[in-house]
Amino acid sequence: MPPLGRNLVDEKGMALLRQWIESLPGRPVLEPPSIIPQGGDWQTAVEVKLSQNEPDAGIRYTLDGSAPTESDLLYEKPIRLTETAVLRARVFKPGYMKSVAVQQVFVIGN
Repeated sequence: MPPLGRNLVDEKGMALLRQWIESLPGRPVLEPPSIIPQGGDWQTAVEVKLSQNEPDAGIRYTLDGSAPTESDLLYEKPIRLTETAVLRARVFKPGYMKSVAVQQVFVIGN
């Protein structure tokens, strides 16, 4: 696919899909968390922040690339990465479907 087709988000199409998904029966699905900064190559340690918009929801994360579960680490403060890691995170809240997992790869010191 040409770069333009891969790099642009069809906002109207996304809104239509969101409206359709939210109209389906069942528990609401949580939005995935944000990871800032994005992964990449870092010469030194990097501090990573996770965020989400749902009140009373928690972010669980892993650093080994495995899918986060409700028993994994609870995000409470920025994560200082001093070695290469595959950071995956998702949002959990009782009464809601967990979010999809988001992932970033941080290569430290190469």
